[in-house]
Amino acid sequence: MKTVGFRTRTIWMAAAVAIGAGCNWITAEEKATETARSLASDFVSTHKQAHIIKPMHNGKPIALNTFCLDTAGNILACVGGTSIQYVMNPDGSQEARTIESPQQLQIYSPDGKLTRSTDLPFMPTAVNTAPDGSVFVAGAGKVARLSGEGELLITVDSPHIGDLDSFRKRIEEAASKQLEASTERYREQLVLIEARIKAIQDKTADEQTELEKKRLKTYQQQKSLYENQLSSFEKNAGQPSTSSNQAINRKLGITALAVTSKDIFLCTNSVEGSGHEVWRTTHEFSEPKRVVEKLGGCCGQCDIQATESHLILAENTKFKVALLNRDGERLSDFGKGDRKAVDGFGSCCNPMNVRCCDNGDILTAESSIGTIKRFNKDGELLGVIGKAAIGGGCKHVAVAFDSGRNRYYMMNIDKDHVCVLVPNAEAPETTPDELMAKTAREGLGQQLVGAWSLDGQPVESQKASAGTTEKKVISAASLLTRRSDPYSATELRFEADGNLLVQGGLSSTGDLGWECIRQDGNILFVSKIQGNIQYYEFKIEFVSDNEATISLLYNERVLSSNRYQRISDDSKTAADDSSEPTKSE
Repeated sequence: MKTVGFRTRTIWMAAAVAIGAGCNWITAEEKATETARSLASDFVSTHKQAHIIKPMHNGKPIALNTFCLDTAGNILACVGGTSIQYVMNPDGSQEARTIESPQQLQIYSPDGKLTRSTDLPFMPTAVNTAPDGSVFVAGAGKVARLSGEGELLITVDSPHIGDLDSFRKRIEEAASKQLEASTERYREQLVLIEARIKAIQDKTADEQTELEKKRLKTYQQQKSLYENQLSSFEKNAGQPSTSSNQAINRKLGITALAVTSKDIFLCTNSVEGSGHEVWRTTHEFSEPKRVVEKLGGCCGQCDIQATESHLILAENTKFKVALLNRDGERLSDFGKGDRKAVDGFGSCCNPMNVRCCDNGDILTAESSIGTIKRFNKDGELLGVIGKAAIGGGCKHVAVAFDSGRNRYYMMNIDKDHVCVLVPNAEAPETTPDELMAKTAREGLGQQLVGAWSLDGQPVESQKASAGTTEKKVISAASLLTRRSDPYSATELRFEADGNLLVQGGLSSTGDLGWECIRQDGNILFVSKIQGNIQYYEFKIEFVSDNEATISLLYNERVLSSNRYQRISDDSKTAADDSSEPTKSE
């Protein structure tokens, strides 16, 4: 029996599929696939997301930047600072507002109750505890030490900055040099374009080919763009700019902090060039030394952790975990990019975050996918812990383990909360989220099944009058949307088995699916899934059984919103005519 809004997937399959049965020869690829599937059968997820912990301030949600655990299993949450919030205006438009919240380190008990908070003089983006119970917090070019009771003891400049005035001067000089280099590149391109234009214009109109005439128009448009950009560069030369201030704030960034009994390690944005670097100091912030440089990091994310013997680095752009000594010398690494093998890392760049267990094991957290895995320091996969509901996208997904309670935690930065994964035996048979999804599947999810378009007509398969052959037609509403709004789909087909077919709009091709999330009155929320990852949500507000406003959301921000009508059962859509949806124009 088919279940509405739910696709059966084959992640971490518990049964190996025999390959090459009845045959004496199998290919290397088939053998590797068989090995991966056999490996997957040994690692069924041990934990399940049961609930979340959401930081609050004065009864309202507050931005969560990162978190860690202390030895007692309390959650240390870095919250507040400057964040962007999208607000819906009465006319349906959205406005991005800058929100300033108190900058704090909040302490939550294992059951999610706020026990205390400490105000900080900077926006905290990295936190960790020392073996003696003291706490170190860093962010925005600052590092602080707090007592185990939360008292702020000392705050200093990050070692990668040095003298703040000299730091700002270096950044401004670097920005100026970059502006000069960009200006010179555009001047060179302008000379090349002008030469190409002249070569064509030196010919008479009769001598010019049709291709050369088309190229001439393109070259003239490019020339105009280069001239405008050069004018902007020359206007800003030698003056402080918004880009310089942005560069300074970016260079102040600290993405991770690790602590041992004698050292503090800070992962910072590189002052010179791009990327990241790792600095080491004592607990008293003396003897600063850069031990690692020129580190890559997808979307500005780079994470480190440490044991008494190793510095652990999440090399997300290489699909590896690296083990270094305290001087930054590489000792070993493990990992591979593989979206199917259970011991591989998927999505575009993973693992995004790591964490060290007390016994030396290493936890890896994968953004977009939400999977937590456990390896020993030799890179051997010990188990697939479970999957947190974090949504798609490259982002910070801090991870932690409470050995006393056998709980795992992963951060969902998009919704400012921490996902709590408990052993399968302790997890409720149906979690509150699963119950809401089930209610929605059996309710408005049933009503959603079917095809919907902007005008109630198939996109490209309106039938001609009887006795004539079928002709391809694009409705006016569909054509208008395709040209004016890249996010709006002209047609959506929500199939009963959870498959989703989309005509028009971004991400209209590929392995698409949908799953119910919850319903509220006449409003249904469903996830849009691509390649087993939830990147977007749909908000469907039913006007009637056959009419609905369908909005595409990303991190609760509305990307598009249109009124759709159900396509009658006797209509045949373009999606019916092919196995793959047509890519939007």
